[in-house]
Amino acid sequence: MRAFLALPLPEALLASLSRLQDDLPVGRLMDEDNLHLTLCFLGEVEEPALVALHEALQQLKAAPVHLSLSGLALYGGKHPSVLAIEGQGPEALQRKLVGLCHRAGFQLERRRFRPHITLARFARNMGAGDRVRLQAFIASNAAATLAPATLDQVALYRSDLHPDGARYEILAQYPLAG
Repeated sequence: MRAFLALPLPEALLASLSRLQDDLPVGRLMDEDNLHLTLCFLGEVEEPALVALHEALQQLKAAPVHLSLSGLALYGGKHPSVLAIEGQGPEALQRKLVGLCHRAGFQLERRRFRPHITLARFARNMGAGDRVRLQAFIASNAAATLAPATLDQVALYRSDLHPDGARYEILAQYPLAG
């Protein structure tokens, strides 16, 4: 199964993100139920490896995350595939989780961590009109800043791919209490 570690979002933050998405004229919006901030993508994993990680995560000692979200970003290079709002605050927790995953035997992708929450996904062949509408949305919302939130749980998610997009299920949650 595909799995990842992420920060689930509180209702107030989900409502703010949904309001921001309301004006987005293009793309496939992420369902409110699927909004989260990914910390470590584990990829395809076998159940015994997840059990070992679960046991390690039960011993996790980490402080709650004070998350700030501001500024929109496109990911995917010349042909963007994702619109996200950028975040600050979970970097220390992410580093701790990467170390924990390595000790549990996971080989994670080596890529720079850029905290963000995906708002929408785009087809690679986006038409010129949609690109113009997307750029106008970004220009008018570039300075989007949401109220900070304190997140006190990290979750182990399962990701199931479907023709209309991925669906996520929380398998377990772990408190962030310091």
